[in-house]
Amino acid sequence: MKPLWKRPGLYISIVTGILTALFIYELYKLSLLPAAILAGIIITVLLMWILSAICLIKEDLHLAWRIVGGLLVVCLALASAGGMYYANTGNKALEELSDQEGKSIVAVYVLNNHVIEDVKDLEGRKIGVLKTMSAQGTDVCLDELKKAAVNVTTEDFDSSYRMTQALKGQAIDGMILDQGYLDTLLEMPGMENLDEEIVPVAQYYYDAPKTNTAETVDTAMEPFTVYISGIDTRENKLLRNSRSDVNLLATVNPESHEILLVSIPRDYYVETVCEPDMGCMNGAMDKLTHTGLHGPETTEMTLEKLFDTSINYNVRVNFSSLVNVVDELGGVQLFNPEAFTSVSGPTFQQGDITLNGQQALAFVRERYAFTDGDRARGRNQMRVLTAIINKMMSPKILTNFTGIMNSLSSSFETNMSEKDIKALVQAQLADPAKWTIYSYSVTGSGGTDYAAELGDNAYVMYPDQATVDNAKADIKAVLSGEPAPFVNPQ
Repeated sequence: MKPLWKRPGLYISIVTGILTALFIYELYKLSLLPAAILAGIIITVLLMWILSAICLIKEDLHLAWRIVGGLLVVCLALASAGGMYYANTGNKALEELSDQEGKSIVAVYVLNNHVIEDVKDLEGRKIGVLKTMSAQGTDVCLDELKKAAVNVTTEDFDSSYRMTQALKGQAIDGMILDQGYLDTLLEMPGMENLDEEIVPVAQYYYDAPKTNTAETVDTAMEPFTVYISGIDTRENKLLRNSRSDVNLLATVNPESHEILLVSIPRDYYVETVCEPDMGCMNGAMDKLTHTGLHGPETTEMTLEKLFDTSINYNVRVNFSSLVNVVDELGGVQLFNPEAFTSVSGPTFQQGDITLNGQQALAFVRERYAFTDGDRARGRNQMRVLTAIINKMMSPKILTNFTGIMNSLSSSFETNMSEKDIKALVQAQLADPAKWTIYSYSVTGSGGTDYAAELGDNAYVMYPDQATVDNAKADIKAVLSGEPAPFVNPQ
């Protein structure tokens, strides 16, 4: 028998064995594959390793067997290395999906007239402070000014709109405001060019308060409801305190393979619901979109009261980066019932259409081309979401697994645990039956009323209680495994 140092086949087998073990560990950690498939893969790679080791270590075998052993080692090494990369990418993406950092941006805004161009120029000046905004954001700004040895006086405001008017009228020299409020203010009279009229002279990230409202269920077996909040952020990031431009409820029944999507207009005039430590004005009437300024949990609780149902999880989607998801999926197919041209340029023909990422973004954003504006936009958002769900249910996504997982981790954030996400995916892989997807849109009538977060009147949509009751009936039906009785026409 040759000395150990003269037996390279032994060392090659040991290295290959370590690679195989690491691959099996990452695959087991990923926990997406059904037990039968996982066991099949493990048994196959172990048998390949054992056979390759025998061929390389046993000295009296024919040369042909040694060649076979070498080929098996190459195949096993490539498969293990590639498998580890895919599994590790999946694990990291799932960790990021379920990791809600809770970051928001707060800034000191001043007039864009070149009088105050640096934080030091704030010395001795008066700064507006919004009492209804998160105290953490205000405190971060004031603390940072103190650290910079900048002394200011403050004036409290109950209304972000009136505080901004005071800044524009130079009654104050600056104002502390969470970035999420800017898009809301841009829709108010006289504020159309606000993003050009004011600039941040100091800007800070801070950890916004959050409450874990997740109600965990066995997502592989039990029905559940998810609140989906779609956000278009200025930073192209999922900032925690951002108004919710898109509001959907998704009720999922994994046993009956049914999904119900309910679209709620962002201007719906609702009673705000939150816990005392969440910072919102509990019980105040406001537009639904404004509840997102205190985090997705506030909107979730508000919708729970509106529809008299429990919401198990929330998912936040950055629609600006949704472009990447659609492109990684190779585009999505859907039926467009009405031809239209979006303000951003693309024209969409009536009938079956295929959309790439940029086209999908234009499709879900458009509302000015329709007579019923926001409601039509909500229906189109559900069409794109349905198309994405259908595409992701296809085994073809495995051909671009890493690209899809990376795009999801940068576009989505949820309070659903890794365990619950994995259980749902595993159940789909074990039983890839076709899902029935229903959609319904609640409606209402437009008017003007007091919006608590603005501290002033604004356009609102008063809920049509009949459509709200229909949505309640749909949710209960799907939770019970029955067809939804009220659905939108295709």
